[in-house]
Amino acid sequence: MGESNGEVIEENAIVQNTPSSRVWLRTFLSYTLGLVCLVWVFHNYDFSDLLRRVAAMNPYWVLAAIICDVLSYLCQGLRWRLLLHSFGSISVLETTQAIYSGMFVNEVLPMKLGELLRAYLISRWCAVKLGTVATSIVIERLFDGFWVMAGFVVTMIFVPLPRRLIEAGDALSVVILILIGLLMALSFRRGSLQAFIAGSRVGDVRAHPGKSLEGIENKRKPLAWSLVRSLGALLDRTAVELRTILYSLSSLFAFALSLLVVSLQWSAFWLVMLAYGLRLSILSAAAVFVIVHVGSSLPSAPGSIGTYQFFTVLGLVLFGVDKTSATGFSIVVFVLLSAHIWVLGFWALRRSGLTLLGMRTELSKPLPSLRTNV
Repeated sequence: MGESNGEVIEENAIVQNTPSSRVWLRTFLSYTLGLVCLVWVFHNYDFSDLLRRVAAMNPYWVLAAIICDVLSYLCQGLRWRLLLHSFGSISVLETTQAIYSGMFVNEVLPMKLGELLRAYLISRWCAVKLGTVATSIVIERLFDGFWVMAGFVVTMIFVPLPRRLIEAGDALSVVILILIGLLMALSFRRGSLQAFIAGSRVGDVRAHPGKSLEGIENKRKPLAWSLVRSLGALLDRTAVELRTILYSLSSLFAFALSLLVVSLQWSAFWLVMLAYGLRLSILSAAAVFVIVHVGSSLPSAPGSIGTYQFFTVLGLVLFGVDKTSATGFSIVVFVLLSAHIWVLGFWALRRSGLTLLGMRTELSKPLPSLRTNV
């Protein structure tokens, strides 16, 4: 299922023609945001409190938290394999390796570029179009978003939350439901947008019997018309891919597995809380996890440094934890739940044969028709 030459040329042109000033601006803004968040988090912080609490941490809770977090990535690998089942054969270890490689890149580069890398790796290993793999990642994110939203609703019922947090949760729920609705509407659509566009062009010719199709198109803006046709082709391909992925038994298992993924990540977060000595209720911890999960998913500095600490402290303070304790915990949970990503992610990236410096060159190459050994 390799890409056609035209699609490859178009994708390569987009990558190569990206304005460097725009990339520089996004990078500058992401680093600035992270720095501002860190300044707020560490303002008047007493690091002696951190050393005292770390020395008193329960190592068994720490080990349990790390195991839960690693298992969550293995479950993500299994879920991704289920979503890609209709397009090619790939193992859970390969999908997990791609996930860890992408997470490692997210730890060292800004703007969540690891998502692009892991999609690229799977497209190479499984000989599947890059757009198809990207569609599966979007479905992953919506599955996660649904279960996070459901967990927040349950927490809101049993735990008195601040009004602003409830309003933010309601807004997030609306956004997720709209995205899911658009996804389902696109998957149910059977007509071809390209055919519709072609039909409108034929109608133009009939409305102007003395003119040729080329003459009519010359009067239109070439860029706008090209974008319309490209968008129609993209939506047509995406609709077919969505039907293939969603209308299968494996997608139901993947949806259920998403609940386990989110639960393991939340459990890891809560276990670090217990190890650090924070005694929040399970549901309160779940609400803090949702805040951190949503906040750290935004494009930001490498590893979400700054934003991760900011939303962790913000969530804990909302539930009555003093800022000093919250700040220390934000450091500890970040390091403990990132350490295995740094180690396993670096190993996974090296095993894939890619390097950080060679990523741009590799991403501009056309996809091979043969499967690449891992």
